[in-house]
Amino acid sequence: MFKSPFSFEGRIRRLEYGLSYLIYILLYFTVAFIWQELQKGGVVFFLLYVVFIWFFLAQGAKRCHDLGNSGFYQLIPFYGLWLIFQDGEPHENKYGFSPKGEKADKNVEQPKGGSLVKTLVGVSSPVLLNTLFIALCIEYLYTSGLALFLWIALSIIISYFVMLVINFRGRELPDSKEVIIKLPLLYAILLYICLRLYTFYFRGVEIYIQTIHFELLIAVLFMAFTYLPFLGYKMLFKTKTGNDEA
Repeated sequence: MFKSPFSFEGRIRRLEYGLSYLIYILLYFTVAFIWQELQKGGVVFFLLYVVFIWFFLAQGAKRCHDLGNSGFYQLIPFYGLWLIFQDGEPHENKYGFSPKGEKADKNVEQPKGGSLVKTLVGVSSPVLLNTLFIALCIEYLYTSGLALFLWIALSIIISYFVMLVINFRGRELPDSKEVIIKLPLLYAILLYICLRLYTFYFRGVEIYIQTIHFELLIAVLFMAFTYLPFLGYKMLFKTKTGNDEA
C-alpha cells in the first residue's frame, strides 16, 4: 500500500484509494486554514496544492486501471463515487496484476476487529457522501431548526445503511462489540469532524468552550441515528436468510 503514490502506472484497491481520498481532503482543509490565518507565503502553499493534486490524480488513475479503464475516466463528473464503491477486476488486465492477489480475491472485504485501517476506509466513503448531502441541504434548502434536523437524521440513516450493505454485502451482522459500538462510534466521530470542518471553513461557525457540551451532544445524536439502520439491516437480511433456508 502506498508503494508509488505519485506514479500513474499500475493498479490500487478501493482500500488505498479511499485512504488517499481522505488524506487529500484533510490536507486540503488543513493547508487552506493555515493559509487563511497567515495571509502570506502564497507560492509555498500553491506548490503544496500542486503536490496534493498530483497525488490525488495519480491514485485516481491507478484506481481507474484497477477497473480496466484509462486514468482519464476520473475526470468524468461523479465517476469518483464509482471508484470508491466498485470492486476491481479480479485478474490481471492490461494495466498490471490485481493488487489484491490470489488470496485476497477469494475473501470478502468487510470491517473486522483488529483492522482499524480497513474499518476506517469502509466508513470514510459513506461519511464523505453523508457530509456532502448535509452540506447541500444547508446551502440550497434554506431551512433550519427542526426541518434541518430531520434531513440530517434521514441522511445518516440512509448513508449508514448503505455503508453496512457495501461492507457486509447482505451477510448477517455479527453480534460483536466492533459492529455494535465501535463502528457507529467511528462513523459518528468522522461525520462530526467533517461537518465541523465544513461549517468552520465555509460557514464561519467557530467552536467555543462554553458550547462544548452541545458539540458533544451532536456527536452522540449522530451515533444514536446509526442504530435505526443497524436494526433495519439485521431484520432485513436475517429474515431473508431464514426464508432462503426454509
